[in-house]
Amino acid sequence: MATRAVRVLKLTCPDCGRGVEFVLDASTLTAALSSPTGLVGVADYHGDHVFIVYVDAEGRDRGVRVFRTLQRGETVRVNPAYLNYMSHIAGFRLSTGGGVIECYRRSMGTALKVYEENSELELELTNFDLAKSAVEWARGYLKGLAKAPTVDLSAMLLSALLLDSSIGTQPSPFMARLFELAFKSRRLVIRVDAGALALFREYVNRLPWISPRTVDWAAGLDGWRLVDAVLAQDPVTMRERFSGILALERRGIVRFEEVAG
Repeated sequence: MATRAVRVLKLTCPDCGRGVEFVLDASTLTAALSSPTGLVGVADYHGDHVFIVYVDAEGRDRGVRVFRTLQRGETVRVNPAYLNYMSHIAGFRLSTGGGVIECYRRSMGTALKVYEENSELELELTNFDLAKSAVEWARGYLKGLAKAPTVDLSAMLLSALLLDSSIGTQPSPFMARLFELAFKSRRLVIRVDAGALALFREYVNRLPWISPRTVDWAAGLDGWRLVDAVLAQDPVTMRERFSGILALERRGIVRFEEVAG
């Protein structure tokens, strides 16, 4: 169901220059009214950063910020247009570290609640036949989040896309590690072990079901930030890239070097 706009703010992100329409509905203004500061942040996901406008209960622009970490006690509402990238998630609310990040078109409907590692994730699904799988993947999401030292908003939203694209697939024993990498993806640089890669190339010559292009792809990852290596036009391709890199890590072909975000 479409959001009933009370006010629309047209702004430009100071970081990347992208024009954004922030649709403010009645629940957004109510959230600002009930906030201790009288303000609520509304976020738009821009890949490697998040553009946030703070509005008051009248829907007036009270300042913008480009930032990456969720502050304790802060509630951030993501622009509902973000849900257009999702297939299985119709809305969500994540409560973690004393902050809340949420995204829904009008209000959260019937939602699954998953609690893990002192964080809670509420998911409204487009199809509740996927509820069992969604709960398992959501637990992996929260376990991965617990291993991220700070809550990176950009990586959190990227991870939500990864969660959405995974819900329709078989839960994996490597879920927590997959999401841990996703949450840290802006701070991780991929390093390729040349010896392990050479051995992998020998395996490929003996295993015809593995494409030689996989080796070339692995070799080309060296020095890339993880977030840059996985970004794609659609969440499914992004998930496949994440899964491929995770498989390379398990085989000792790649490792990750943590750098400043």
